[in-house]
Amino acid sequence: MLTRIHLVAGAAVLFASLGWAQAGPAGHWEGSLKVGNRDIGLSLDLAKNEKSEWIASMGVPSENATGLFVKDVAVSGQSVKFMAVMLQMATADLTLSPDGKLAGTITGRQGPMPIEFKRTGEAKVVLPPGSPAVSKELEGDWAGTLPAPNGGGFQMVVHFRNQADKTVAATIDILNNGAKDMPINDVKQAGQKVEFGLKIANSSFRGTLNQEGTELAGQWIHDSDTTPVTLRKK
Repeated sequence: MLTRIHLVAGAAVLFASLGWAQAGPAGHWEGSLKVGNRDIGLSLDLAKNEKSEWIASMGVPSENATGLFVKDVAVSGQSVKFMAVMLQMATADLTLSPDGKLAGTITGRQGPMPIEFKRTGEAKVVLPPGSPAVSKELEGDWAGTLPAPNGGGFQMVVHFRNQADKTVAATIDILNNGAKDMPINDVKQAGQKVEFGLKIANSSFRGTLNQEGTELAGQWIHDSDTTPVTLRKK
């Protein structure tokens, strides 16, 4: 009888470990991050796309925020690493444990903070919607400085790269703080008129491309404030 109990218990452990191995890190995960005296709930969705590449997005349920952009997703064995761009470029270093939890640290401006996620369902990754390809005149790299209220300014470079599927991959670098490849959304071009958004900063740009295709002059809009800015093609 004792031997049989041991066999049953051993089989249960084996099946549990096999289920964990098969599931891997894919799924909808929920956890809480302590920032100062606040507990901030976070969600994480991890899955593979049709090319078997890992993709992810995050959310802040208390703020009804979903589809927060995640980049540089790297999954190796039980290790999961990524950058949460819209959480101030915080980097996550997580490990899938045998008990099915995804735990580790999220490192932002305040340094590394411990976090533990629990899987609560199937992944529902929300990726930024694609924008239609832009003209050859607009495609490329554009540099400029956004004036700051206290003097100086934010040096930035905007990148437009047309893709084979007739969409454009658009990103922005803020050189002052080392932020790179932040996603630009809602790129629209109608003739010389150009618009795009920067969801991470709750900002947008509206401007006009000159006839020579060398300058993009317009307004940077943040909340109700507008600031003139000119981007020049590199």
